[in-house]
Amino acid sequence: MEEKRYNPLKILFAVLLFGGLWGIVEATLGTFLHLPFVKAAGMFTSSTTILVPIAMFIMGACYKRTGSFRSVLYMGLLAGAMKALVCAIFRLDMTPVLYIMLEAVCAAGALAAIRPKDVISFKGLGTLILAVTSYLVFGAFIRFRATGATGEQIMSYFEKYVLMYNALAILYSFAVGAAIYGIMQLANKFEWKFDSVKKVIYSPITASVVATAMVVVTFLLR
Repeated sequence: MEEKRYNPLKILFAVLLFGGLWGIVEATLGTFLHLPFVKAAGMFTSSTTILVPIAMFIMGACYKRTGSFRSVLYMGLLAGAMKALVCAIFRLDMTPVLYIMLEAVCAAGALAAIRPKDVISFKGLGTLILAVTSYLVFGAFIRFRATGATGEQIMSYFEKYVLMYNALAILYSFAVGAAIYGIMQLANKFEWKFDSVKKVIYSPITASVVATAMVVVTFLLR
């Protein structure tokens, strides 16, 4: 089943909007989660359990907006290119760029396999589970590509991240998704209208502002 043809400008502004939002979250929340007193909470405040599901959700929202799996890959290219530029300028490790691209590929693959109609749905949750799990599995190859890790170390990684951290990430995602679903049902019950808000959110101006903010924040919080 092939993707439908969509307006390239719609895809462009969606990628700028959601890709910019992803970059902002990575820079701000990512910096916060790596603070010593936050890291002390272990798996409960790990970027694996919090940041990765948020990134997958944002990519799912982009897919919902455009209907294009490629838009998710374009998001990865945007965020990855921005991170690569910062790493090159400040001579930082390029490994995070690989993880960003891997997230996008896993998200696009999961969306293509399950094709959820709504982000907040059981199919949406299934898509997120598939995307996060595949990201953690394939991420092991990046983590161990040059370390010469032993079989015991690799098994320890899978037990810790693919099982424990992943289970917590899914639990967090289910709880947040249930809360959002409840709010959506409440909005439908009281017939709240968000058409004007959506027009502002999805406008080219908003997309450009968010993308610009992503560039600034990424450089400041590198």
